[in-house]
Amino acid sequence: MAEIIDISVPLSPSTVSWENELAPVIERVNSIEAGDGYNLSRLAFGSHSGTHVDAPLHFIEQGGSVDQMPLDALIGPVVVIDARDVAKEIDLELVERELPPGCERVVFSTRNSELWDQPSFSDDFVGISPRAASLLVERGVRLVGIDYLTVGAPETHRELLSHEIILLEGLDLRGVAAGRYRLVCLPLCIVGADGAPARAVLSTL
Repeated sequence: MAEIIDISVPLSPSTVSWENELAPVIERVNSIEAGDGYNLSRLAFGSHSGTHVDAPLHFIEQGGSVDQMPLDALIGPVVVIDARDVAKEIDLELVERELPPGCERVVFSTRNSELWDQPSFSDDFVGISPRAASLLVERGVRLVGIDYLTVGAPETHRELLSHEIILLEGLDLRGVAAGRYRLVCLPLCIVGADGAPARAVLSTL
C-alpha cells in the first residue's frame, strides 16, 4: 500500500512569512461557546503564504493566473533530488547530473527544510540559479518545487514562469528521501491570483 507523505507547511499565525508580509490571520468570528450555535472563522493571508504555487502572473505582466493552471501538471510522477549539500545555489551542473530524462516534475530537497524551525524568515536559503532554470526549461520540466518560500532570484522566477512552469514553494521535505514519487498538489482556485496556498503530498510508488 502506498505511503502518503504530507510535505505541506501548516498555515497558522506563527507560519514563517516574508519580512514584508503580514503573518496569516485566523480569527474566530462566531463560536458555539459564545452561543452562536456554530463556529466560523475569518482567514487573511498573502497569496504566497506557507506552501504555495506561483502562477506566471507573479512575475509576467500578461501571465496566466492560478485558476488557469493545468491540473495535469500538478498531479503525477515527480522526482525528489537530494541537494542538501548545496551551500547557496542549485547550479547547472547539479541539474545536468541529477535530473532524469523525461522528468516533468522535480522537487529539490535542500538544507532549507531546517529553516522552518526558525521563528522568522531567514535569507540564508538555497535557491536555483538562472542557468539551472534555463536547463530545466530545455528539459521540458512542467513543475519545479523547493523547500522554502522561494526558488531564488527574480531572474530564476522569470525564466521559469515565462515558460509556464509551475513553481511549488514552501515545502517541508524533512524525512523525505530522494527518489521517485507521485505528487498531488492542489492550490486554491482563486480567480486572477498570482499565487495561492496549496496542500501538497507525495505518495510512494
